[in-house]
Amino acid sequence: MPYTVFGLPTHVLIIHLTVVGVPLACLLTLAIAIRPAWRRRWGLWVAALAVVMVPVTYATQLAGQQLFNHITYLDGPAAEHKKLGETLVWFVLAVAVLAVALVLFDKRGYADHHAIMTIVAALAIGASAICLVRVVQVGDSGARAAWGQEVKSAQSS
Repeated sequence: MPYTVFGLPTHVLIIHLTVVGVPLACLLTLAIAIRPAWRRRWGLWVAALAVVMVPVTYATQLAGQQLFNHITYLDGPAAEHKKLGETLVWFVLAVAVLAVALVLFDKRGYADHHAIMTIVAALAIGASAICLVRVVQVGDSGARAAWGQEVKSAQSS
């Protein structure tokens, strides 16, 4: 993966896909876990989005690693962001697996009140909620790493 695209760091460009796509996949997975009618109508699209977000998140992580390694003056907040960002792909993967499981079990004919559907829906709800929290944590740490000095200097003026 190139370090820059059109003169901008790749991480800065593709992070926007992750920032929009991961929360959207989580919220839509929550929706299809809660509403079986939506699962039947939109479940395949939601599962596809969740699956696509796994490699997008991984690519964002790789680009962030390159940025971190390329810029020598990055300090503690950037290291914290890197550490949190490295875990995000696993949360997204869990959401993707559970979104696919919801759709597959629904297609196989498990009733909404069936124990398997209830367990998978509960796990999908939990994984989506936890993934949303992790996205916020990663994003906040990234904002602090990128803008921390500017925010502090603006507040002290």
